[in-house]
Amino acid sequence: MALKHISAGFAVKLITGLDDSMIHIPIVANMTKTKIGRIAFSIGILLAITLAIIVSFLFASSLKLFPYYNYLSAGLIFALAATVYFDVLIHKPKKKLEEKLKNKKPPVKTLKESDKQKGLIKKIKKISLKRFLKLIGIGLITAIATVIDDTIAYSSLFLNTRFAIFIIMGIYLATIAQLTAIIYFSKKIQKIPYKKEITTMGLIILGFLIFYKVI
Repeated sequence: MALKHISAGFAVKLITGLDDSMIHIPIVANMTKTKIGRIAFSIGILLAITLAIIVSFLFASSLKLFPYYNYLSAGLIFALAATVYFDVLIHKPKKKLEEKLKNKKPPVKTLKESDKQKGLIKKIKKISLKRFLKLIGIGLITAIATVIDDTIAYSSLFLNTRFAIFIIMGIYLATIAQLTAIIYFSKKIQKIPYKKEITTMGLIILGFLIFYKVI
């Protein structure tokens, strides 16, 4: 039973996080060129996911006050699938945020030709604490803007609070996997075809599972 709910949390986070990764990757690529910078950005995303889980849990508690709450929850999931597929309401602001942040280019340090010849360019991999914290903040703000829709999907899993801990474990496992992919395999992720269609179909399947109380 525990494995079932861990898998459900993992799958839902993986499905809803795919389109979000397409927003995060170009932003983090524009903001930092170092691995430590991408890690800082990812910490911000992790904090935002934590906030989304808390909000989702509270929202699910409110949904349970309504009769036939599973139908209401399924309806919200179907509506979310429509917004993803038709790129309305939620994903338009995501693109505006992406463009806004992409225009804020970080300062680039220039090196003398003699320094380049000595190979010193390879040593410029560290960032200051201020820069590290700034990247965490940017990651947090960016992720908050992009996980608003995810909270709806998460809340559908929290309708049965007895298994909340296992669902949260699944969400975090998927989050760690996605952040690892952003840090190390961002270029390959961008090449995944039919990302929007995969997310939409996944949400539709989730909606039917909620509707029939399978999860």
